[in-house]
Amino acid sequence: MDDQGATTNGSEAPGASQTMDEATAYAELGKIVFADQGLTETLLKVAVLAKRVLPETPEVSVTLVEGERARTAAFTGALAIQLDERQYDNGYGPCLDAAVSGETIKLTMDDSDSLYADFRAVAQRQGVSHTMSVGLPVATRTVGALNIYNSTGRPFTDNSDKIAATFAGFAAILLANVGLYHDAVDLAAQLKTAMRTRSVIEQAKGIIIAENHCSSDDAFKILARLSQMKNTKLNVLAQALVDRSSQPQSRQD
Repeated sequence: MDDQGATTNGSEAPGASQTMDEATAYAELGKIVFADQGLTETLLKVAVLAKRVLPETPEVSVTLVEGERARTAAFTGALAIQLDERQYDNGYGPCLDAAVSGETIKLTMDDSDSLYADFRAVAQRQGVSHTMSVGLPVATRTVGALNIYNSTGRPFTDNSDKIAATFAGFAAILLANVGLYHDAVDLAAQLKTAMRTRSVIEQAKGIIIAENHCSSDDAFKILARLSQMKNTKLNVLAQALVDRSSQPQSRQD
């Protein structure tokens, strides 16, 4: 994604550092109405609530990808936007791959076997110990991810995984509301493209699973690692793998 750029949304919202119990957070989430304000302000509320309810009190951001352009639509602090932009500059990273694939990508910064070595090194220097990027369910012309940067030194809990998935789903609903303001024909075409991209990634994962006898998660890691090694976008590499697999095997005399 060579022409990617980030769009920031200003400083951290008031109250972002205050913790909140899960029930109250979901109640506040339900009060958010897109029609009352723009997408940026609405997504910022989602990010701030996620930060307040997650037990790690992490920094949170929302990445949106439309076509070849990625941007950070909302963030709770400077750390989140800096690490997002690092990935945009490189053209790959967990937030970008989560957005285009719909996967949830969790990293431990000091795990040498994890993907995204350059990103992990930068994040670790910033004091981050664990990250999680949750792909937003496909609902609009724009795909995205909810990014969570954890500096506690402890991995995310199962409850944190559940909370993150809930907030990612809500962010996707907000994007769907935005889609209602766009031309229906154009929206359908963009949605078809997004679904095709994810379908190709799933096909590529299936090929890797068949060839390596591995799990779906391991297949995605292999695909993502190849994407980095070849400096090729995830969906482009997936399409090449599918195309190669569909070619008849050459006969050897």
